[in-house]
Amino acid sequence: MKEITEFEVSIFEGKRAWYELLLAAVFYSAFIYMVTLTVYYGFIEKSVQIFIRAFVTLLLCGTYSIVYGLRFSATKNLLIDVDTNLIVSRYVVGPFSYDVKSKVTEFEYVSFYEDRYGCFGTNLWYVKNKHYKMYSFENKESAYQFALDISNKLNIDLLDATEKGNFQWIEKQNLK
Repeated sequence: MKEITEFEVSIFEGKRAWYELLLAAVFYSAFIYMVTLTVYYGFIEKSVQIFIRAFVTLLLCGTYSIVYGLRFSATKNLLIDVDTNLIVSRYVVGPFSYDVKSKVTEFEYVSFYEDRYGCFGTNLWYVKNKHYKMYSFENKESAYQFALDISNKLNIDLLDATEKGNFQWIEKQNLK
């Protein structure tokens, strides 16, 4: 029997936009078409020269299609169990999901920062310099609000690392 675990913090990315799902469907369809052609020319028509071309096309373009299909259809959910200090990253594509579990000793603080591309990311730090990359955001306010919510739920400190070399601890008592 499967054990049901209650998670203290559950963060769901949400659903994809309709145009992302449409693009994913196009990429998946292209992949299925290439697989069908490869099987047809390899086993039904038995044309070696065309089979080799179809197989090479499947390897090159099929890999591209399946990767971008996953990129446009996958969502990431983050589950944190405070009692056992377990972080579960759940990647979901339609009805299928894949869990990546990370066991940590103790959560230390949450930080938000600006990367070299102008996006804002959030990290959950544990055991001195080890961290878990959570999400990226388009603007600073969204990253700040997300990091603040996580730090409040986990009852840990919050670090503003948006300015390189000028890190600032944020006092949460003044924000309430």
